[in-house]
Amino acid sequence: CGTTGGLATVAVRMPSDEIARAVIRSGGGYIAAPSANTSGRPSPTLAAHVKEDMDGKIPLILDGGPVQIGLESTIVDLTEEIPVILRPGYITLEMIKGVLGEVKMDQGLLSEDPLVHPRAPGMKYRHYAPRADLKVVEGPAKDVAAYINRRAADRKTGIICTEETRHCYACGMIKCVGTRTDERSVAEHLYEVLRAFDEEGVEAIYSESFDSPGLGQAIMNRLLKAAGHQRIDASKEKS
Repeated sequence: CGTTGGLATVAVRMPSDEIARAVIRSGGGYIAAPSANTSGRPSPTLAAHVKEDMDGKIPLILDGGPVQIGLESTIVDLTEEIPVILRPGYITLEMIKGVLGEVKMDQGLLSEDPLVHPRAPGMKYRHYAPRADLKVVEGPAKDVAAYINRRAADRKTGIICTEETRHCYACGMIKCVGTRTDERSVAEHLYEVLRAFDEEGVEAIYSESFDSPGLGQAIMNRLLKAAGHQRIDASKEKS
């Protein structure tokens, strides 16, 4: 159960990082290991994040520098005739289609029905979450900024935005995760920003949404999980 999550299948992955590969080679075999963070918390992207969660629980932390991607790996089920993406990640649906042809997304990831469960363990409940309550705000950029500015005026609030909209926010603790023209930068910094808000002790966090295809799908998946699927349509919240 420790390596299969209670399922009849097992996930196999190989890191791209050369230091991680060297550790695997030095062991002379395979490694079964949990993630280097407390369950439910944002994944670590720096060695300091691992120390924050695991200090005193493990004998050693090997610092390989900041991660280059930031999001967890894509999970693909190859046990069916048509491959199924169980968890979106840096390797996008479009990339996989370019190699395998027809690929589909697990319907449990797309459905907002709480009774429809994703097939991969832990993909529906609140996960990758900061300590403060997080909400994802959707709609036209002007409406999103107006809604967040109103909510940030009277309490210590964290705001997740991009370079394109940073200037739209008048108050709150503003953290820019990157630019929409290069969503790799957003993926790289998302968890780092969530952990920074924890360190600052914010009372609430509001994030812009990322609904574009490709990597935006994985970014939005992690944001919604961190927010417990709390979504706000700013165009309907004018006051």
